[in-house]
Amino acid sequence: MKNYLNPLIKNFKGKDFKDFALYVYTMMQKEIDSKKKKQDKDKYIKIRQSVLNYIIANERAIVAELKKQNRK
Repeated sequence: MKNYLNPLIKNFKGKDFKDFALYVYTMMQKEIDSKKKKQDKDKYIKIRQSVLNYIIANERAIVAELKKQNRK
């Protein structure tokens, strides 16, 4: 899961958790839209759902990481 989240956290410029969740959703949707095969699209839909479930379950850790990124 970290291999998907770390680049997203580093590229995210905001501070708010809700904005981050929306950012994750839209970035994953772009990946889904770029795929031609239905099988690939389904794979990324499952990944997107897993990532969103993970960030919701670990909201405090994600917010702390976002704040740490903004200090740099």
